[in-house]
Amino acid sequence: MERSYASIVRGALKEKLSEGQLAAIARLEEKETEFDGKVRELEALKSALDDKAAKLAETQALLEAERIENAKRIATFQRQYAGYLELEKKFNALNDKVATSYSTQDISSYLNQIIRDFNQSTESDSEIATYVINSMDVDLKVRIYGEDKDTLRFTAPSITETTEDSLSSIKISIQAVPK
Repeated sequence: MERSYASIVRGALKEKLSEGQLAAIARLEEKETEFDGKVRELEALKSALDDKAAKLAETQALLEAERIENAKRIATFQRQYAGYLELEKKFNALNDKVATSYSTQDISSYLNQIIRDFNQSTESDSEIATYVINSMDVDLKVRIYGEDKDTLRFTAPSITETTEDSLSSIKISIQAVPK
């Protein structure tokens, strides 16, 4: 067992010191022991703080790595969302195109209806003759595309693409038929 300086001095001077001096040495030994205990407590606290500082640094590093990873994910999601918006815009444009397009049957039915309506509306115009459509020339200027290999669809150019040369025309020849 290790002896303190105070106990060595006390042992050597025990016979020469008075009771007051011995009591002072005892208090000194007591204070030295208390001081050594406080030093050990401080060293234990310092060690605990060092451990906690290391854990804190590790946690900060993990959080920084997560922040960087999340920033990458956000950037990826933003690119994907921008791509989605572009595809949605194209899809809506195609839907608008389909909504304003007509099949060959639609156009044929419409032109036949015009002829029927005209012929029916002019039956009572005159007591001498009935006016009927003799011929109809259609100059249809449209974009043609196919939904499948057996069906064609027609769509007119957009307003911004319309010129005098891109306008369709219908020429109708009317004939009088005597009653």
